[in-house]
Order: sequence, then structure tokens, then C-alpha cells
Amino acid sequence: MKKLLLVLLIAALLSVSVTAKTKITVWTFFGGGEGFIVTDLIKKFNAENPDIEVVEQIVEWGELYNKLTTAVVAGDPPDVSVMHLALVPDFASRGALTALDKYASKDLIADYVPPIISKAYFAGKLYAIPFDTHPLVFYYNKKLLKQAGLVDQNGQPLVPKTWDEMIEYAKTVKSKLGLETALSVELGPMIGERLFVAYYTQLGGEFYDQKTNTIKLDIEKAKKTYEFIKNLYDSNITKSMDYPTAESLFQNDQTVFHLNGVWVMAVYPTLGLEFGVTSLPSVAGSKPYTWADSHTWVIPKQAKEDPNKIKAAVKFIEWFARHSADWANAGHLPVLNSVLKSGEFLQLPMRKDYADVANYVVPAPSVKGWLEVRIKMWELGQAVILGQAKPEDAAKQLQQVIKDVLAD
Repeated sequence: MKKLLLVLLIAALLSVSVTAKTKITVWTFFGGGEGFIVTDLIKKFNAENPDIEVVEQIVEWGELYNKLTTAVVAGDPPDVSVMHLALVPDFASRGALTALDKYASKDLIADYVPPIISKAYFAGKLYAIPFDTHPLVFYYNKKLLKQAGLVDQNGQPLVPKTWDEMIEYAKTVKSKLGLETALSVELGPMIGERLFVAYYTQLGGEFYDQKTNTIKLDIEKAKKTYEFIKNLYDSNITKSMDYPTAESLFQNDQTVFHLNGVWVMAVYPTLGLEFGVTSLPSVAGSKPYTWADSHTWVIPKQAKEDPNKIKAAVKFIEWFARHSADWANAGHLPVLNSVLKSGEFLQLPMRKDYADVANYVVPAPSVKGWLEVRIKMWELGQAVILGQAKPEDAAKQLQQVIKDVLAD
């Protein structure tokens, strides 16, 4: 009887050791179609990795970062959290994230598009694993271009390559078709930060000083950027509007050009809209640099680190990054070269038309304080457009904000 009990005990212990799982909690803020994709990918990972159980917790987009800060301070954060690449320096500088250098696979890191992975480092250490980039791109209405006669010898719509061409084409379409506006774009973040970053960079401006590891601003190029933005409105090809209005105008054939992120590619192909998508127009002689941010996975700092949990968490976030062709259904661009060039990604609708944009993205500088700078950029862009600030004054104000942030 004792031998039987011993055998049963050993069998029970073996059973527990075989079925025991490392449980990983993951915070996300994705909803709608994006949310379904993330949830499905997590289910797929769990099925392929019976030793790990990933449990997703969805937090409201506007609440996640404050909630994450509170959880880290309380010593009870999730094992993994989604985080925009632009915010990694702020959290890393406060000691809120776990450095991943000794856990991350070297072959994975080597596969990344350089402009993206370089921003996942802070103070020389890796703190995030990016799984996409969502840049600002250029949308155009093929039907309206054809109706306005802006076609090549084969009857295909002419797509502007430079900003001067874009303004010229926009005026032509607006005049011939009697449109109220020819370019739809959100006034706040889309103009003040995203378009500003794109045009400023195309002029040769930089926000990051490699030597001093700080934000910088070329005030003359910033002034020219604000002058360009104001000219878009002064030329009467666009007008002040919010995000829903800009979307509605383009989706209903009421504007020929549209500036937005790649995330709307999850919607546009389903609408029956005759449209195209490509990189931004550029300053003559420049490459089509554009603003971009990225979704990343980070491992928040625990009160007491568990190496086994960290290894399990890294296994999940690296698996997710390698499966980013599935995530690309949401419209975002992969940031691994192997995925960008894969048939799985390129066979998605129109992805070939803007996949190359990943090589010209301009992520936020890897310095703390960028969040404060970008919010001021939204305000200054609006002030210039509404005539509340001259381009030169806006450039000086932005420079002062940068100095104030660096002084903190």
C-alpha cells in the first residue's frame, strides 16, 4: 500500500510539473478590428505554447499610461504592456521599465528597420520591442482626379510627387469640380506635429542631437515649415477641420487628397472607395520623410523580478513581433525586414503601394520630455493657421519650449 501511495504521489507531482504554466498578464488598449487581431494572436500564441498562459487585459486608451504609472509605483504592474515608442524614454528614465538587452534575441534585433529599433533604446539600453510603425501617408481619390482630367497617357490618375505639385493639382480639382475643399486633414496633431515633423525633416531639419543626446531645433527651418503649413490654408485648398470631418470628407468623395495614418487602411478598402495610398509628397530634392510612431511591448519594472516570468514575457513579445504580418491587417507597417518583404504581408491590399515608407519614417527623439513638446506643437500649428501667431514667432516659442523641457 505504501508503495502504491508513493507511486501515486510521484505521478501527481509529475502531472503538476507537466501542466504548470507561467501566467503572463498583458495590458493593451486596442479596440475594434485591432482588438480582435490582438486577441486572436494571443489565442494562437497560447495554443502553440502550452507552458505559458497570456491573459489580456484591455485598458482604455486614454487611461493606460496613468494607470501603468500608478501600478508601477504600487509594485503591481502587468507583466507586459503596450506602449507607444515616443513614450519609452519618459518611462525608462523614471526606472519604470525592465531593460531587455540580456533577454532579447540578437537575430530579431538585427532584423529591424534601423530608424525604429534605434529609438527603442534609452541611455544605451533596450527597453522596448516594437511590432509596427504607423506613419503619416498620403491618400488620393482616383475618381476625382480622373474627373478633373489629371491623368497620364494611359488614363491613370496623376499622383503628385512634390508639395508644389500637390497644391497645383488640388487647386485644379477644386476649381473644375466645384469642391469646397481639396485637401482634408485634422487641424491638431495631424498638422501641428505629424505634418510639421515630416516637412521639417524634408527640409533637412533634425530634432535629435547625437552629440549631446538632447532635442534641438533649427529655428529657420521651423519657420519655413510653419510658413508652408500656413500656405496650405492661405491657398484655399483646405480649411480648419477636426478628425471626424476630415475622414467624412474623404470617404464621401468630397475631397481629392487626404493626410492620415496607415491605420485607416483597416477601413478604406471595405468602403468601395476608389482611392490610392502612397508616401507623402516631398520638398524638391528631398526623400519623402514622414512622421511615425510605433506600438511596442515593454516589461514594466516589478517590485521583485522573476527571471522565469521575464523570459516567458520576452518569448511572447518576440513571437508577436515575428507574426506582425497578421497584425498588419490593421493597416500598420511591420518593422522587421523579413516581414516587410514577405509574401504574406505584400499580398494584403495595396501594401506594396506604401511599404517603402518604412524606410523614411521619423520617430520621436529618444529623450524624455517629448510628450510635452509634441502637445505644444499641436497648439502652435493651430495658432499659425488661425492667424494667432506668425510663423517666426511660433518657431521661437517651440524653441523655448524645448529649452524649458531640457532644463527640467
